[in-house]
Amino acid sequence: MLEPWILVVILLAYFLLLIGISYLTSGDASNDAFFRANRSSKWYLVAFGMIGASLSGVTFISIPGVVGAGGVNQNFSYLQMVMGYLIGYAIIATVLMPIYYRHNVTSIYEYLDHRLGLSAYKSGAAFFLISRLIGSAFRMYIVAMVLHEFVFSHYSIPFWLTVLISIFLIWVYTFRGGIKTIVISDTFQTFCQLGSLVLTLVFLSERLGMDVFGFLNSVMDSPYGKVFHFDNGWSDSNYFFKQLVGGMLIALVMTGLDQDMMQKNLTCRNLKEAQWNMFSFSALLFIVNFAFLSLGAGLYLFAAQENISLPERSDQLFPMIAFEHMSSLVTILFFLGLVASNYASADSALASLTTSACIDFLNFNEDSRPEAVKKKIRTRVHLIFSLLIFVVIVLFYWLNNDAVVNKIFQFAGYTYGPILGLFAFAIGTDREIRHQKYIPLVCILGPVLSWLISENSAAWMGGFTFGNLLVALNGLICFVGLWMISDKKIPHVL
Repeated sequence: MLEPWILVVILLAYFLLLIGISYLTSGDASNDAFFRANRSSKWYLVAFGMIGASLSGVTFISIPGVVGAGGVNQNFSYLQMVMGYLIGYAIIATVLMPIYYRHNVTSIYEYLDHRLGLSAYKSGAAFFLISRLIGSAFRMYIVAMVLHEFVFSHYSIPFWLTVLISIFLIWVYTFRGGIKTIVISDTFQTFCQLGSLVLTLVFLSERLGMDVFGFLNSVMDSPYGKVFHFDNGWSDSNYFFKQLVGGMLIALVMTGLDQDMMQKNLTCRNLKEAQWNMFSFSALLFIVNFAFLSLGAGLYLFAAQENISLPERSDQLFPMIAFEHMSSLVTILFFLGLVASNYASADSALASLTTSACIDFLNFNEDSRPEAVKKKIRTRVHLIFSLLIFVVIVLFYWLNNDAVVNKIFQFAGYTYGPILGLFAFAIGTDREIRHQKYIPLVCILGPVLSWLISENSAAWMGGFTFGNLLVALNGLICFVGLWMISDKKIPHVL
């Protein structure tokens, strides 16, 4: 097993590189550079960097683990959801992006203000802040857990301090340049992730006694390689159409209606380049997810070959094999990929949270105060969200007992549902909200009612469970609620 101090050196070297990138890209530390990168990003860099931000520690650890864990996303059934992602990304590129660019928004929730009014705008932004804060904490928890178990615990460092160190390092290289720095740093971090993935697959193939192509054939011929699930109908959490529609909705709400992911797209110079970015990103993401599922199947095949006892939690399979049953080089590759996956997701989350708070709630676009004053406020907001993420991660560490990937999707079904309902109503109808004060109530009732229905759906609907369709139920309830408090037709404005 690799000495922990070597991993500490790698971590420090990695962050020195990121701080160097930050230094080179944050010469213009203006608010426009922080929020929109002066609308000067190259679309291909954004597309490549978004791969890393989309993967996060969830994909890197949880997705390989769930391949053989049973239940939701077992075998290659997760690929059905990824197919749904492709449909969702196409809708984002052809429907949502033209709206965002037409209205020249910094925060995508500004569109809700143009279309439905201030109450809808603030409600959508508030649900985003809650969603992204908790979601980012879930993702960072995974990596902090591994860093703590295999690195920092050897030096008697408590878990909370491991988390604090991780968040501090992110803050150091993002607080000045914001999204302008992140577009470049994400490119570097995606390169580290994919390099780690490809080389790990090569070494795993060698340990299984075959080349990469033979490895892929063995994976697809094994029980783990089953992609399509049609047999048990809608009551099956892995049913094809359930996963496909769920994936489409997850892509729409967690990318197209999420300030974190869309903020990168909005740094492109124009709509055409942003659309090129989205289509190329979605194609690459499909290939990368297939590779991660293949890795997961390979890990289970390797564990069976070597008579390795499987860990109690599927999230621990990849780190356990990488640290305890592979060469030092594979351990280093795993560690580098894991660190990159975590920070590529977390750094942009901090930037988007800061952007939404400053634009949507502190009204930076209408603030006449000097740029230097707003910069100081922005830095403080950035620090506050860093501390909030720290608190949520520690709380999650004390409470969590399920596979993290399922928790994230389950939580997203409740928090992104109102955002989906608001945007669907704004884009899909020409009605005007009659009573603005009831919009927050509708957005709160949506998650509450959808939770009540979801908890009882098996008993009420003959065994049917919503799974990833929960976000659709939630959004539909909010849509109906908005319809009930609206009446007057107006000229439809996108």
